[in-house]
Amino acid sequence: MVILDGMTLPINGADNRGCYLEVLAALKQQMDAMLSHYARVLFVRLDIRQHEYSGDNEVMSDFCRKMKKRLGRQYKTSRIAYLWVRELEKAKKQHYHLILMLDGHKVRYPSKVIQVAEEIAAGWDWPRPYTPKNCYYLLERGKPEIYAKAFERGSYLAKERGKGYKAATANNYGRSVIRPCINQGGIRYGEV
Repeated sequence: MVILDGMTLPINGADNRGCYLEVLAALKQQMDAMLSHYARVLFVRLDIRQHEYSGDNEVMSDFCRKMKKRLGRQYKTSRIAYLWVRELEKAKKQHYHLILMLDGHKVRYPSKVIQVAEEIAAGWDWPRPYTPKNCYYLLERGKPEIYAKAFERGSYLAKERGKGYKAATANNYGRSVIRPCINQGGIRYGEV
């Protein structure tokens, strides 16, 4: 369990293994921001693999930019949140865990989102992205049990294992910067 912004949330990990708190905080911030704009948010989890090692994360930044552009055009939205982490364990090349969040009124199921990710990867001659079982949640304002399940699933990205194998100037994670919607009275919409 972790406490962020006064909320106690479950995390996916053993008590004896560490987590990066900044990744958990970024996940919660982006989930909250998206729920402040949309009463429903599609939360999708994918893994992006590479053929060869790279010391930086330029490939993942390019991938997220391309995903946002394609999905934005397809669903006529400019607000798409993401969070990725870089990992390198036994293989000699990094892989990335990725969470995407989109307007759940326009996108209810992940099949077309996954298809776009696969098309981009194929166009760049990358391995096909891996789609984990039960890869998505449809978050809804006022449904904290779904929020908690999605947060727990996303918290896997914060595990310490596999991080740190990169060039000194590269980051272990990257994220969008969706700002929360605030009404005229200064109250945040979508508090869960």
